[in-house]
Amino acid sequence: MRFAIQVSSRVCRRIYSHTRAVPCAAAMRTTDCNRRVSILSAAVGTIAPSAFLSQRFCSAETARVAADGFRVKVDYVGKLEDGTVFDSSEGRQPLAFTLGAGQMIPGFDKGIKGMQVGETKQLHMEPEDAYGEHDPRGVQEVPLDRLPDDVKAGDALRTSHGGKARVIKIEGDKATVDLNHELAGKALNFSVTLVSCEPAPQVVVETLKPGDGKTFPKKGDQLSMHYTGTLAATGAKFDSSLDRGEPFSFRIGVGQVIQGWDQGVIKMSLGEKAILRIPSELGYGERGAGGVIPPGADLVFEVELLKIG
Repeated sequence: MRFAIQVSSRVCRRIYSHTRAVPCAAAMRTTDCNRRVSILSAAVGTIAPSAFLSQRFCSAETARVAADGFRVKVDYVGKLEDGTVFDSSEGRQPLAFTLGAGQMIPGFDKGIKGMQVGETKQLHMEPEDAYGEHDPRGVQEVPLDRLPDDVKAGDALRTSHGGKARVIKIEGDKATVDLNHELAGKALNFSVTLVSCEPAPQVVVETLKPGDGKTFPKKGDQLSMHYTGTLAATGAKFDSSLDRGEPFSFRIGVGQVIQGWDQGVIKMSLGEKAILRIPSELGYGERGAGGVIPPGADLVFEVELLKIG
């Protein structure tokens, strides 16, 4: 079975569930509206393979003050100016992210920095520190036959560049889509509580076969790779592109794969074969995945970068 590796976690970059609007990365802000829209599917991202490790990559010691590079967990409630709640961690796990790593909207990173564990703070963000201004160039008309068959107004779609688009209306054989984030142009208010703060987990890249040493992926590049993913704790294989005889293709750095892949693969050069050791925090976390990756599982991937572009 092909193991889904796309990201459908929570908010960040809408990294987790696509229904969640939380302060995700700047990558979720206004999309480059000059790009041609090419909608692939109404499904949210698909997480990519990861690697395993036999120990945690963060210190057991926790910090008390949030600073760039630290892994933080926060409880939050997000409201619009009229008081409408658009997202909240209430009833769910705290939102976890690495401070200053560009995983969140700018205002969220700025607001959390310097907070102490247990502190609650009120954050106000104008559009420039949130999801940007609404760009009218992002509203475009596309042929309906380029969208999924069952698409309807209000659906969220993923573009070929890894971005998101919302279907505004459908008339005849045309659909109008908006490439702007749904919160673009809006001022936001958050009540946030810093739950924990600790050194951020890291991906370890172990080179098995050197690449050309000069051609490295850049954010947004389309990559083609072979991989085999195993559980760090047992060595059990849960997925492999080699078994299918078909390389895995994705765009790097846009949230199409788990964070461990985005962070590790971008350090590889063309032709390189390596092992990625990925802590659960940068893989599937406490959710696990597909019934074959347990909650909190560290992962190991043997990967080979076959093609860039």
